[in-house]
Amino acid sequence: MKTAVLFFGLFFTFAAGVSAQSRCLIDEEAKKIIETLKAAPQVKENKNIRKELLAMREEREKLNAKISGDTSKNQNLIPEANEMGIKHLARVCQIVKENGWLTKESIRDDGFEAFVFLITNNKNIQAQQELLPVMVEAAKKGFIGNPLLASMVDSIRVGLRMPQIFGTQAAIRNNVVYLYPIQNEEKVDEWRKMYDMPPLAYQIRGFEGRYLMPVLKSHRQPTPPNLRQKNNDKNSDAEILGLSDDENEAITIDTKIVNLNVRVLTQDLKVPLGLKLTKDDFTVSEDGAEQEISFFSNTEQPFDLVLLLDFSGSTIEKRSLIKKAAQRFVELARPLDRIAVVAFATDIKIVSELTSDKSALNQKIKDIEVNGASPIWDSLRFVYEKILAEKVAGRRSAVVLMTDAEDNSMNTTFADVIETVRRGETTIFPVYLGRQRGGDEYASRIIRKSQQTLAMLAEESGGQSYRANDVKDLSGIYEQVINELGQIYSIGYEPQNETRDGGWRNLTVKIKNQPNLITRTRRGYYAN
Repeated sequence: MKTAVLFFGLFFTFAAGVSAQSRCLIDEEAKKIIETLKAAPQVKENKNIRKELLAMREEREKLNAKISGDTSKNQNLIPEANEMGIKHLARVCQIVKENGWLTKESIRDDGFEAFVFLITNNKNIQAQQELLPVMVEAAKKGFIGNPLLASMVDSIRVGLRMPQIFGTQAAIRNNVVYLYPIQNEEKVDEWRKMYDMPPLAYQIRGFEGRYLMPVLKSHRQPTPPNLRQKNNDKNSDAEILGLSDDENEAITIDTKIVNLNVRVLTQDLKVPLGLKLTKDDFTVSEDGAEQEISFFSNTEQPFDLVLLLDFSGSTIEKRSLIKKAAQRFVELARPLDRIAVVAFATDIKIVSELTSDKSALNQKIKDIEVNGASPIWDSLRFVYEKILAEKVAGRRSAVVLMTDAEDNSMNTTFADVIETVRRGETTIFPVYLGRQRGGDEYASRIIRKSQQTLAMLAEESGGQSYRANDVKDLSGIYEQVINELGQIYSIGYEPQNETRDGGWRNLTVKIKNQPNLITRTRRGYYAN
């Protein structure tokens, strides 16, 4: 979608500095341009400026396209792209000084799009700050839209390492698009609406479609006290925009215990046989600081397992495979384990609530008849909210998601569902049932994205992802998943860092003196 480039900044990150930046507009120059805006800028067409702006944008977009095609291969081009953006903005500043604010009448629509693209898509934060008062006046006069102004404010805040307000800024790292941290998730859509922007989910879908990569929200970090005070200042950008710049309120919780489900595997990702570990065999670290384990349970705890089955139109040829796989999971479950079954197509249907009645489960799976669209992420969020919302003492939880990962819902994005997973304790085992190869490069990238999203779900929750084309491929997956569920340790600790600031805490679990063993658990949690 075009506006994803025009109004929403997307940068490539690289551990390299940028060159020294000269002034764009001094105060007197900015005031002079603002006065011309109030008096109405000139509208005489300037073909030479339009041609120059279009050439600069084309040069930048060609380089961006080359990088986004394979960011890991073209890392060396990222500093060049950043330097090019800064050079282009310096030229734009000079043009504005000489000609005043440019309008669509003076450089036509495509020239104007290039003009605002060059302003917003670069890392010269000083220049953007100096242009902001001019752009505020331009927005008041209707020469630019509110979305552009919102994007500019976000760009400046990100450059100053502050959380953005509207969620317009993102970066590509390792073939994933990451939205920079957002000031207040609960109000972001309300604020976007005030500035004539669609919900954040719409923008995320635009990024996914344009770049064919998963989109995630960066871990939210606590705002430092000095920046928080600045944010509440009457002259802050949020106050200028007419927004209530309050932080997300910390959620009060009754316990400080952090609970982890820990899988123990060999180096080749197999379940070790006959392994009996104790609390003293584990170390848990939070943000690099070792924690004291206060709760430990061996592998005997029962599981609540949800089988989440994709019955959308794209899986119609694999319905029999999905049903047989689900029934096989039921057969292999331990007597104390409970299983629920959820099938989704256009609608999300609870086939069976959590139960240990294997006969009833098998019959209900056999009778599944649903069809339609593919709301994969809606369905996974549904499982968390409707089936796993109430944690039962003494029971762990897991989800086996069988799908082709081709989601087509506009409600829940992959970024949303990852946030749900980050806040939970459930282990996810995705089973990919889609195509293994595409007919062309576009189809191949779609498949890679689908497989990548499932792998990321597994990694975030401490699970494991699988691929299966037929019953033969699935034959070893049933046993491995059930075996792994039966070999998960439960560990709890009280964090030494008692601050509840909503920031992200990274977790690491290791096994002492056994280098042949590795662990898998959730990657971290929000300290709410």
